[in-house]
Amino acid sequence: MIGARVRRNPGARLGAFLCAAIFAASGVGCAASGGRVDRRVEIELAYQWVDDAEARVAYYAVERDGTFRSAGGRKAREREATFRATLSDAELARFVELARATGYASRPDESGSGEQRSEIEIRDADGRHAFIVRGADASVEELRAYLAELSMRQYRDVLDALPEAGSRKQ
Repeated sequence: MIGARVRRNPGARLGAFLCAAIFAASGVGCAASGGRVDRRVEIELAYQWVDDAEARVAYYAVERDGTFRSAGGRKAREREATFRATLSDAELARFVELARATGYASRPDESGSGEQRSEIEIRDADGRHAFIVRGADASVEELRAYLAELSMRQYRDVLDALPEAGSRKQ
């Protein structure tokens, strides 16, 4: 009915206000981050390692929020992750240390020779740094080995469930 007076319920308004005040005081509500802790890492990485001679491929990524992603095989060729984990502060610090040790900011676009190829892209405050390393490079290999170790975490439960080796009873 047009022009009718709407009767307001002061108790309902007070209840809604109290509910909103309780949510605000408890920290529950509509946070923009969805409740996730933002641990901004200073660099992020995308790394594809290829060994054409043995038809092996691995892909690793570390995102600015501390998320680690990896894949092997066909998915790695497409740079699609099959494993995801959140890295600890200590793991992130080690990652940053190893990434910096590669000298990524001053590397040539392509270097080295050999069967294996590391295609690395790192983004930091100065922008995007991309380079390819073929063959052996100690600092790049150390970074790759660390990322591969992090990737093995996906098999931890399976490996832990295996029986321990010991003497056989006959």
